[in-house]
Amino acid sequence: MYFGADGLGQPNLKRFLSEVKQGINVSSLWKSNEAGTNDSAKKDIRALFDGDSPFDFPKPLMLMRRILDIASSDECTVLDFFSGSASMAQAVMEKNAEDGGNRRFVLVQIPEETTGQFSTLTEIGEERIRRAGAKIAAEIDESNKQLELGADPKPYPDLGFRVIRIDSSNFKDFYLTPGETSQESLFDFADNVKKGRSDLDLLFEVLPKLGIPYSAKIEERMLAGKKVFFVDGDKLAACFDANVGFDTIEEMAKAKPWYAVIRDSSMADDATHANYEELFRTYSPDTVPQVI
Repeated sequence: MYFGADGLGQPNLKRFLSEVKQGINVSSLWKSNEAGTNDSAKKDIRALFDGDSPFDFPKPLMLMRRILDIASSDECTVLDFFSGSASMAQAVMEKNAEDGGNRRFVLVQIPEETTGQFSTLTEIGEERIRRAGAKIAAEIDESNKQLELGADPKPYPDLGFRVIRIDSSNFKDFYLTPGETSQESLFDFADNVKKGRSDLDLLFEVLPKLGIPYSAKIEERMLAGKKVFFVDGDKLAACFDANVGFDTIEEMAKAKPWYAVIRDSSMADDATHANYEELFRTYSPDTVPQVI
């Protein structure tokens, strides 16, 4: 131990942690009737999973709702970095259904392996969100049946969600020195996308680079026989199909998106590649066309 001084110049005794006696456990300022308990949390999840509890220690819904009551606005984004069984997602949807808010949630969970019906914690959370959304929709349907004639029915809150996993880039590493390549390996770079990656994988890698949120609405349209993703209205038009010709690119340009993205290997031929940007200059000069 040693002596120090506080701000008033008085001696102050300091002790090492090993010398400090065991104290009492930390307790919450909220009572159980305000924030729930472990037992109430298990009842919450069992109500969704037909009496089963796929998660041992879920967070109480009452606690999550209490946090939302004191620390959220009706247009905020709520982050739960240790999602577990996704109690927070259910609480956010229920709160939106209650007050008509438009809160959004971002949940983060390592896909730890589990035993039983679900192979990972992430799968438990996904299923809980689905079941909680169905429960909320059923409750709203039931309440609307009780409305007086002419009364406006209660709308559904946004019950949708997306599941995104962290992975390496979808694109191959082309930053190699001449000594790291051979003439035979050059054919491997004809397509710069790694095997097994889907169109949606490519799209979701593009979105943050253009400042578009992952929650943006995605619509699929067929333009001249090719699938084109339109994101957040007209903010982005992206096509990753093979053999994309002038007709598809022309239709993309006529839609006048803010950004247009196409795979380098998607171009039907050299002429299409050479005229890609020219087509946008002709039909939509304000669009920013990109090739990946």
